[in-house]
Amino acid sequence: MAEMNGIDKKSNMYDNVEEVIWEEKKRRLSTVWIVPIVALVVGAWLMFQSINEKGPEIKITFKSAEGIEVDKTVIKYKNIVIGKVKDVTFGNNLKDVIVTAELKKNMQPYLSEKTRFWVVRARLGVGEVQGLDTLLSGAYIVIDPAKGKEKVRNFSGLEEIPVVDKSEKGETFILKANDIGSLSVGSPIYYKKLQAGSVASYSLDPDGKKISIKIFIKEPFNHLVKDVTRFWNASGISAGITANGVEIQTESLTSILLGGLSFDNFAIHGLGVDVKPNYVFNLYENIKKAKKIKYKRELYFWVYFKDSIRGLSIGAPVEFRGVKIGEVVSFSLEGDASTSEFRIPILIKIEPQRFTILGVKTEKKENSVDVDIFKGLLEKGFRAQLQSGNLLTGELFVDLNMHDNVTGGELRKENGFYVIPTVPATIETLKSDVKTVLDKIAAIPFKSIGDEVNSLVLDVRKNTLPTVNSTMNNLNRLVTDTNKMMNSANRNYFDNNAEVNKKLIKLLDELTKTSRSIKHLTDYLERHPESLIKGK
Repeated sequence: MAEMNGIDKKSNMYDNVEEVIWEEKKRRLSTVWIVPIVALVVGAWLMFQSINEKGPEIKITFKSAEGIEVDKTVIKYKNIVIGKVKDVTFGNNLKDVIVTAELKKNMQPYLSEKTRFWVVRARLGVGEVQGLDTLLSGAYIVIDPAKGKEKVRNFSGLEEIPVVDKSEKGETFILKANDIGSLSVGSPIYYKKLQAGSVASYSLDPDGKKISIKIFIKEPFNHLVKDVTRFWNASGISAGITANGVEIQTESLTSILLGGLSFDNFAIHGLGVDVKPNYVFNLYENIKKAKKIKYKRELYFWVYFKDSIRGLSIGAPVEFRGVKIGEVVSFSLEGDASTSEFRIPILIKIEPQRFTILGVKTEKKENSVDVDIFKGLLEKGFRAQLQSGNLLTGELFVDLNMHDNVTGGELRKENGFYVIPTVPATIETLKSDVKTVLDKIAAIPFKSIGDEVNSLVLDVRKNTLPTVNSTMNNLNRLVTDTNKMMNSANRNYFDNNAEVNKKLIKLLDELTKTSRSIKHLTDYLERHPESLIKGK
């Protein structure tokens, strides 16, 4: 028992020692590993946070990497940095460059098929300065975020800075033109000289016949665009000479340098209705053609001239007594080999809706000629004539009018259209009259008339002048004698000291006294008539 107790005590002692050692070991392990464990946890948390906060990685394809640098070039939206370029490499065909960039996480919902990217570099243009801040900070990429249907990570960057900002309200429309002229992306568009929009882009139609110009009209100007709205090219300076003098039109200095467009709603085209975005309009060359009314009825006629038509152009007006009723469509030159004669056929267009004819009972087809009316006009002298529209520029137009004493008014057709007979142009008639006068003047025998005049002058000098001189001398002597006689009469009769004059004065005194005596006698007899019988 004693041995057993000794053994138990030893066992308990060893157990206590081991427990103390174990407790000591446990205490040592906790103190040593607590720091690494905490560091590991923190590192794991930071890694989780970094992975969780990491933004999307995208690839943007550009034509050139000019100004783009890895870890330096940033991506901005509204001038706030939201990403940075991580890598730049070539595409598979070495024609493009691929820019790899990392964006902030909050941009992830805005990476869609509608999102756009472009590079902003310093650029000095005629009408604007772009990217001036890049001179110090370097080029940067701009994002135009937009939510869409698809999530996209590969994008094609724009080579030109877009004109239209998606945040700006307005509408886009399409213009069809024969050529681009001086327009470019960003060219201004004006409404009553107020900038209402700009040219967004342009491209050649697939058939190669027209240019499609995409324009953006901002609010509130987009509400002014109707189906009757007319757009025209306002680039440069438009100048012309009219009856009122020289007219010069331009929208602004910017449109002169960079080109520009204008639009308006003219009353002559009606009120119109609203149109939807991307509605297609025709682009007119100038405001004059934009204002022009398109008439439904068009009647075509031939007129033939033999004289020069220099100064006549396609589109020249056709007038009747000063009122425009149509225009010149085309003209050419025809010659007859057998007679060596030439004529100039001119195709003119008359628009009946420009005037009214009274007394018409039946309505003719849209583009048919009323033969009865036309024949009646021809019989009354309806003719075509070239007239000068402007003496300074020499422009001609076709004048239709009624003429007296004309022949050849029969009704005839050529090449599907009726022919309007012509009379010589006023200038040609004037030339003919001047030639006739000159011919008559040339027929006058100036030489024989001059010889006769010379002979007459010699005869006057030899015969007439001596006689005239003799007559004048005799007349001078007669005048001298007459003067002498008048002086003698003046001395004898009108001088106060002349004897005749004294006797005449005395005679006049006697006559005065006699008349007084007679006057007294008559007065006395009136008072005393009886004295004629009884005496005084």
